[in-house]
Parts: sequence; structure tokens; C-alpha cells
Amino acid sequence: MLRIWLLTAIAKALFLCVAAGAPNVIIIVADDVGWSHLGSEEGDEEDAPVLQGLREESTAFEQLFVSPTGAASRAALITGRHEFAVGVSHGFVGRNLLRPGVPTMPELMRDAGYSTGIFGLWQLGDAFPCRPEDRGFEEILVHGGAGIGAVPDAWGNVRTAPLLRSGAGWVETEGGAAEVVFERATKWLNEEVEKGKSFFLWLAPEMSADSGERLSELEANLKGLLRTLEEREVADETIVVFVSDGGGGSVGIGGIADDGTVRVPCFVRWPGKIAPGRKVDALAAHFDLMPTVASLCGVAMPAQWRGDGMDLSAALKSESEFPKERTLFFHAGGWPGDESPARHRTRGFSVRTPKWRLVGLELFDMENDPEQRENLFPGPDGMASRLLVDYGRWWDSVQPSLMSPVRYRVGDDRCPVVDLTCADWWPSLEAETGTHVEFRGQAQIRAYLDKSRVAKTRNALPGASGHWKLDVAREGRYRVRMSLLPKSAPDDERRRIGLLRSGTAHVRVAKREVQLEVVERASSVAMEIDLDAGPADLEAWFGGQLPADRKIGAFFASIERVGDRKEVLPELEVKPVEGSGQE
Repeated sequence: MLRIWLLTAIAKALFLCVAAGAPNVIIIVADDVGWSHLGSEEGDEEDAPVLQGLREESTAFEQLFVSPTGAASRAALITGRHEFAVGVSHGFVGRNLLRPGVPTMPELMRDAGYSTGIFGLWQLGDAFPCRPEDRGFEEILVHGGAGIGAVPDAWGNVRTAPLLRSGAGWVETEGGAAEVVFERATKWLNEEVEKGKSFFLWLAPEMSADSGERLSELEANLKGLLRTLEEREVADETIVVFVSDGGGGSVGIGGIADDGTVRVPCFVRWPGKIAPGRKVDALAAHFDLMPTVASLCGVAMPAQWRGDGMDLSAALKSESEFPKERTLFFHAGGWPGDESPARHRTRGFSVRTPKWRLVGLELFDMENDPEQRENLFPGPDGMASRLLVDYGRWWDSVQPSLMSPVRYRVGDDRCPVVDLTCADWWPSLEAETGTHVEFRGQAQIRAYLDKSRVAKTRNALPGASGHWKLDVAREGRYRVRMSLLPKSAPDDERRRIGLLRSGTAHVRVAKREVQLEVVERASSVAMEIDLDAGPADLEAWFGGQLPADRKIGAFFASIERVGDRKEVLPELEVKPVEGSGQE
């Protein structure tokens, strides 16, 4: 055993030595910066001198495409696969979670001996096992959900001196949100340089909503980061990739993003290895990043990896040509969670080749008509039909993933308590609840609860609830604590909108349901329920808060395993359980 341990330790030490001589990697994922903002040759260098300077020092992709929404783009960037193949078909509502088991770029780099860190936006899940620390990042400092004010974000968070989440909890900061992210990322970078260890940095600042301010904010912070690389004399040893998660366009289920939304700037700089000032017109995509970066760093892809991305490293190093022919598929996603994905197969999609763009029954020649003014459907030689066939094959390849929702895992010793929010609600399993409401921001919850305070006799507010997709690691007794506001909400706000009226609290999984009487002005309720191992659709809600039996779901909940299963209840029996509590 000692000999085996020594051999393992020596092998690991040698592996780390190799990694120490490998290039560092910084991937900057800009928030809603489109190709038209920066990438065109007509761009005004005075508006973004730092970014234009980085572009001139890099090989720049003129035709790089991402997904129609930010979460989808980030999923594809980090996995090298189309977002539908890894479980992401929406920006919110439990369909933005990255599927466990899918290899990620930080996992590859970490396993190769790199230090890995993420600073800024993650957007691919806020509970185990979908958090960044579960997917290969060792150092984390991130926003909750989709950023400032999102439901999973720190309650009441603001852009100045925001709270950011580390592995140990929420951290106080000073300065603007983007400034803090760059500052903390630079500090971590310096620490890794001091250690002499190669690092993989994922830097994804949430930017201002105003596009002009967004570029100014990005410029100021990026300048300092690049200066640090020069001062630490590691610029020549560092691959810098600048890319955006989308162009900031508005996309819904009724339509697909045009080039202005999915075409983004992308620059790759590695002094002495990748030619500066070169512009690449070949079609490329965000999921090319993972295999390309891995190859540039000498890191092997997982055995039998079958991704959508292409390894462009040889072309970047001028050792081969960029691919001239390629077909990319886009879909807006975002359909209601209680509808079959198959119903939306022919809605909101497009197919892109270097020359052609098919959108439903419209076909455009992008080489001669980039503004898409003339519909050439069906096109020469049945081009539209051929692209539709290609699209159909692609859809068939991703539909099984779309039919299998990504689930948070409970009852796992690696994360005993799992916090849940309404941001991850799938539609309610209770038919009488009414129209499904997507709660994406804290402001929505406040507005809803404000309206719910109206006297029950004249309150016309519709019910709102939803369920969580869970994977139960071990059967047993589970405690569910549920409330309208998170524990971190201030007392005055809790007293104003977060206290419950007398009524009942419910937790249901399949046909098993438990209820508990709610006392007037309770702020939370804890209930226990037996769960079987395996998939579970759990819904928790309050009755008696609105007239006509309209329900209010538990906007915030936590779940943990507290012991072995107790006596199994008859399937249809409903009764209170022991060990429940209220505050």
C-alpha cells in the first residue's frame, strides 16, 4: 500500500510540474456585448480603445456565434456542447441548470493541475450539484442567479458594494459590481503567480444595463487586468480569450435571434504563438472554446468525448486552415415547462452555414444579403430542404436530453442542506393554482406579496406556485423548511410582507402529502416527509393566504435528510407529521 501511495504521489507531482509550465488561461465572458457594438471594422476605436487594442493583439473571429440567451451561451462555452445537449433550454425556471456528469472546462483544467477560479456570473444553477464549486472551480466569487436582484442573489443586493457568494457564504465588498469582480480576480491571479502555478480564470462580470456605460465599465477594468499581466511578466505565458454571451437582443419563443443577437466579438491572444491582427471569416461557435483551449494547453479531452465544438488550435497557431464549411443550429428555447419540447421543434429555430441562413420558411444569402432583405426560399438545388433535413437530425439528437430535466440532488453528504428558491420552479402540479408565474427577480416577489396583503375578502390576486425537480440520493425522512422570504430578509420587511396568515402548509411528492396548520403571523414552517430514493417532484405551498383556495407557493425553502424513514403513510392519506415547527 505504501508503494502504491508513493507512486501515486510521484505521478501527481510530475503532472503538476507539467501543468506549471503550461500557459495560463483567462476567459473573459462579457455580458451582452454584440458584434455590432465592437466587432465590425467600422467600430469606433475611440469608444473602446482597450478592447480594440486587445483585438489588434489577437486573432479575431469575425463570424463567431453564441446562443440566443446568456445562460445557454455560458453552458455551451463551458462544456463544448450545444446547450440543449447539457440540459439548458431556458434562462430561468429550473431549465438553466447544467447537467451533472457532463465534463466542463474547469474540471479538465483542474484535473490537469491548474488552479481554477470563477469571478462574476455563473447562471447555471444555485444548488448542489449545479453550483460552480460542483463543476470544477476551486475559487469562487459569484452573483446569485442571473445577477444583482435575481431571486437567488443576496436579498436586497445592490450594484454598489454588492454581496458576492464565496464557497463559505456571502462576502461583503466595496466598489461597483464589475470593479469588485475584476479586483478580486486580479488578486487571485497574483496569488497564483506567486505560487508559480498555472491558473485557469473564468472572468464574467455583470455589466450595467446601458450599453454605453457597459463598454466604459468593461474598458476601465480590463485595462487594469491586462496591465497586471505585463507587470507580473506573465503576459507571454497567458492565453487571453475575450468573448460575449450574446448581443443583448430580445428573444422569445415566438422567434429566433438574428445575427445581431447571436453574433459576438471573440479575440484570442497568446503572444508569440497566435498571430496578432488577424481576422478570421470562417464560421465558428462558442462550443469550440473548450476543445480549442484544452488543446492549446496540452490538456487531453475526456475519453470518448463527443462534443459539438471543433478544435481550432492548429488553425489559431497557423498550422492549418480554419474549416470552410460548417452548419450551426440555433433555437430560442424558453417554452413552458409543462409543454412537450416536441411541440416547439419547428418554432424559434434557425440554421446557419457560411453562406445560408434558414429561419422557418425563409432562406437568406448571408454573403450577398447580410441584412436579410430577400427571401430566397426554397433556394437553389433544394437548399432549404437540405437544411431542414439537417435540422431534423440535429433535433432528434438533442430531444432525449430535453425530455430529461436536470435535478438538484438532496440527501447527499457532500451538501446536507439544499436551499431552493422559486427561481427554479417548474409549473405547479396543482391544477387549481392557475397561470404559472415565472419569478425571476426579487422585485417580482415583493410586488406579489405586497398585493397579497390586501384583505382576503377582496383580494383578486391569482395563486402562484411551482415544483422543484429533485434527485433523492437516499431514502429517508426529510425536513422541508418553507417561507415567503429568505432568512436574510430584514425584520421590518418580513413583518410587512413575509408573515403568514392562519391556514395550512402543504408538501407533496407524487401522491404523498403532508399538511400542517399554520398559526397567524408565522414566518416559516418546517415539515417532515418520507422520500424514496430517485427522482422526486416536490411542491410546497401555503393555503389560506388568498380567498377561494388560491395557493401561494413557498418562494424559499430548504431540504435536508434528518434520519431513516418513519412509518410509511397510506398513499392517499393526508395528515400532520411529528417534528414540524413554525417560527
